[in-house]
Amino acid sequence: MSEKRLHIVSFDVPFPANYGGAIDVFYRIKALHEIGFEITLHCYEYGRGQAPELEQFAREVIYYSRKKSLLDWLSGKPFIVQTRRSKKLLNNLLKDDAPILFEGLHTTYFLNHPKLTDRKKLVRTHNIEHDYYFMLAEQSSGWKKRYYSTEAKKLKRYESNLKFADAILAIKQTDLDHFSHYSTEIHLLPPSFDQKELILHPTKPYLLFHGNLSVSENVEAVKWICKEIFDTLEARFIVAGKDPDPAIVELSKKGIFELKSNPDEAEMNDLVSNARVHLLYTNQSTGIKLKLINSLQTPGHVLVNPTMVEGTGLDRYCTVCLHHYEWKHEITKALDRELNQERFEIRKKLLSTKLSVIENCRIIEKILR
Repeated sequence: MSEKRLHIVSFDVPFPANYGGAIDVFYRIKALHEIGFEITLHCYEYGRGQAPELEQFAREVIYYSRKKSLLDWLSGKPFIVQTRRSKKLLNNLLKDDAPILFEGLHTTYFLNHPKLTDRKKLVRTHNIEHDYYFMLAEQSSGWKKRYYSTEAKKLKRYESNLKFADAILAIKQTDLDHFSHYSTEIHLLPPSFDQKELILHPTKPYLLFHGNLSVSENVEAVKWICKEIFDTLEARFIVAGKDPDPAIVELSKKGIFELKSNPDEAEMNDLVSNARVHLLYTNQSTGIKLKLINSLQTPGHVLVNPTMVEGTGLDRYCTVCLHHYEWKHEITKALDRELNQERFEIRKKLLSTKLSVIENCRIIEKILR
């Protein structure tokens, strides 16, 4: 039996790695496997199905159903935690004495269970959950607004349970500062992702916005870009992603941008790799947007608003624009020139050091020694 054993409790099935949280968890599992961990992976499954592909990286993969009822809505615990409380999970965690990595506050129902008192327990925080849910409430109406608002309040109260963790792994510096009063053992662990070799090659003169186009954050971003930047600017602009919201479909009919709905992996990779300019805008500062890191893995210019890079330390690797006239000025400049060799080398160094998935996973290895 390997001495480097680890239980990982995932809030969802992390394969296919096709959205932020799943990408982060999947590539961390892969990296931990590569550095010699023997992993027992526990997944809550509620629609994505089982994934045999995970068995390449885990000694055992165990699935649990996420049961939801009216009583769960009424519970004092957050709904996202209360519905991930399988007794089967607790029994499986008790089969050995290996450390446990809880992926997300969502999975921490058993964090303070008396039977796990003597176990080494790590929590990877994906963002400050109550801030995220308050933002969702602000962008919603009706019963959704009420749910998000109530959940945010529950999450804010529940967050103190992190004091039962032996170590907290925060996704960015501002989150680390926020969670530091819960533990003396807290580390910065940037997100894991599909790390590709960065090659300087010619790009094509178009602007790209990509992401899940059904998410309100991205819908609002596209609306803002169209209203504030493309009121006068004329340039080839592509918006690509899955399940575009009707509001985005309607905007595309005005001819401001080309809409690429549900591109397959090859087409999306081609669009991202060849874009001269990546436009990244958000009104939410929670977590780190993986599309920011994906864009930095290309030779294209990366233009962001301050909120996109808040607390990440990645602002120096991007062009930060605040006002609409700054965006227009920087877009015009960027479309006329390729990324220079100096900026490219700085970006390459970032990806091989601070953002190296393997090296960052060694943080977990050091904690568990």
